[in-house]
Amino acid sequence: MPLPDVLKPLDAALDSTDRSEAMAAAWEALAVAEKVADAVAFEEGGDELQALIAAQASAAGRSLLPLPSTGRPVDVPPPPPGTQGLAPYVELLRHVQAALEHAAAAPGTEEDGRAVAREAAGKAATAADALLAAREG
Repeated sequence: MPLPDVLKPLDAALDSTDRSEAMAAAWEALAVAEKVADAVAFEEGGDELQALIAAQASAAGRSLLPLPSTGRPVDVPPPPPGTQGLAPYVELLRHVQAALEHAAAAPGTEEDGRAVAREAAGKAATAADALLAAREG
């Protein structure tokens, strides 16, 4: 299932060579994932605990990143049913993880910045795994 159109610019910004733009996109993508996980937590038949873990990991990862200086919150469409409905959001979180790992490995980044980016990447990975598990039967 493809990424909703409203999220495509955010996904593209994760690949930006401008570190601040990529970090802002990661912050926004984690906010999107938190909203999706919150919505999934209230669905019938889902795994509320996994949805809660996904939401908490997304919020924790976002709290590690600098607050974006530009942009607006993304209006997140409700995820379609089933695990396939969450696949685009899981892919977005994997992209966040990769972008943050790239930022951690970038030359010129201070060690504190590297550690924060690595930790936030780990939170994105945890959120991706938990979000996918929230609808697995």
